[in-house]
Amino acid sequence: MNLRKSTIVIAGAFVFSFPVFADEEGNALTRFIDNAEYELDTSVTGFFEDNIGPIADDDDVGFFVRFNAKSQTDITENISTGLDVYSAYSTQKHEYYGTFTEPENEARQPRFVDLNTVWLRYTADDYELMLGKDYVENGISELYSPVDRFGLANFANPTQPYKVGIWNAGLDYFIEDDTFSLNIMPFHEKSELPSKESRWLGTSGDADFTNISLPTGLGSTSLIKDRYQPIRLENLGYLMQYKGTRAGFDFFGLIHHGPSIYPVLRLDRDAGIVRVEKIEPLATSIAAGVTTVYERWKFSTEAIFQQTDGNKDDDFIRYSVGVSYRDNDIANAIGLNEINTAIQWSGDETVDKEDSRQTIISSREARPFRNTILLKVEMEHTHEWGYFISAIHNVEADFTIAYGAQYKPIDNLTLRLEGSFFDGPSDTHFGRWEENDFLRLRTIYKF
Repeated sequence: MNLRKSTIVIAGAFVFSFPVFADEEGNALTRFIDNAEYELDTSVTGFFEDNIGPIADDDDVGFFVRFNAKSQTDITENISTGLDVYSAYSTQKHEYYGTFTEPENEARQPRFVDLNTVWLRYTADDYELMLGKDYVENGISELYSPVDRFGLANFANPTQPYKVGIWNAGLDYFIEDDTFSLNIMPFHEKSELPSKESRWLGTSGDADFTNISLPTGLGSTSLIKDRYQPIRLENLGYLMQYKGTRAGFDFFGLIHHGPSIYPVLRLDRDAGIVRVEKIEPLATSIAAGVTTVYERWKFSTEAIFQQTDGNKDDDFIRYSVGVSYRDNDIANAIGLNEINTAIQWSGDETVDKEDSRQTIISSREARPFRNTILLKVEMEHTHEWGYFISAIHNVEADFTIAYGAQYKPIDNLTLRLEGSFFDGPSDTHFGRWEENDFLRLRTIYKF
């Protein structure tokens, strides 16, 4: 049985085993259905300019719809299970294809139908065990966390990202108000990226790197092979984390070894033929962070250091420092209920450059927000109306501004008007999207 079929079988086994377990509150499958939550997210996006890419989709208008269903329930007193599944459709060319992703997946386009999570959990008094596909999230920064890099996301449209679960076995051990966690990730999985026809691919022709200049004789970027670490004991991802609370401070510390999230370009010499491969090398990462709240102020800082095995990539430190403020006084004086402002600095410092005969481009260009100021202001006018504006400025060159308004006539319905503006040189993160300025009408309905 291949891994794709195994994925469907695992999900089906979780669901259809429910009738075996029953108690005085009724059948577990019935409770699972009753606990289900649904979300319908639809949007129409209009672009102001045609895309200049040679093969990119340059439609003036794009339509997108995503239906999400999730539920969880107790099977017995100690055992619970959960499932999160979606279906999606986009008029953007080849943005989605196929159904269901097998655990050992080597295609980075999202599916029309797929599982975000499917898990089985055993809970005792002082510990919890989890097996399956679930979200792995880290970090405490409010706008962008350089530490939150062990989970996955769907970036088919980078302006509408969605979290994706990762296959793992996990242990949470509770020590009073603190938690020690261990996750083992057997498969090398990668986030989903725009298709080769997407206008979000960028002018470099690659979603990870904003600028690729290959040595003479190695061909074009279209010949770069996306490679995965094979399933071996030494290639597994191991993540240990400790989270705690002390006198108004929340903090964490973690250590991870496994495939990095940031790729490098390397020479692949096979049978005398030299090719270029994109791969995330094995690396060890150590991270820590702390946050505290004082009256209406919130302060947070975090940092992560990565050292790559065999010097196949740069050794670097990524960090962030942020502050946010929740205001009512000024807001009330100008007719608003509340104004929430957050500002953050995100930095990246190379400690030791890569030193490998095979590596031709390090991960530096693939690491986002290297030296960046992030700002977001949210304004609540009434309980129904709200507005926001955010800006991201990479001090090296480029920036983006996002803006919008939302209306909530009822609690489970949100109408949003969203827009973004991009500017910078074509070999920068936001500059490559300079022709992608857009205005979007979005409806989110939960039931």
